[in-house]
Amino acid sequence: MQANNSLPKKEIEEFKRLYKKIYKIALSDEEAKRRANNLFALYIAVYGTNKK
Repeated sequence: MQANNSLPKKEIEEFKRLYKKIYKIALSDEEAKRRANNLFALYIAVYGTNKK
């Protein structure tokens, strides 16, 4: 994760690709960034991090 708590652009692009493949809806860059970061935040909230 980058310093501004945003996923890297490469990961956002992968999210956009998968979202379009699954839901047949193309997301804008901003919408994809928002959704991907929200999903990642939810994952961290539920599963935590693996830092030891």
